[in-house]
Amino acid sequence: MRALHVHLYKSVSYRILSVMITFSISLALTGNLNMAGSIASIDAVIKFVVYFLHERAWGKGMRYWKNRT
Repeated sequence: MRALHVHLYKSVSYRILSVMITFSISLALTGNLNMAGSIASIDAVIKFVVYFLHERAWGKGMRYWKNRT
């Protein structure tokens, strides 16, 4: 269960940084705060889920390969 929490906290901190970057780029390209906020919000939700699932799958894969040898 501890590994699950570590992956969750790591995912959240990474997402915060990424949202700030996405928002800044979106704002620079559109010049519209609402549009930049919408883009950053959608990006944050989608990438948070994908990153979390990727980390979990990677961990399971590593345990599989470790137990195989």
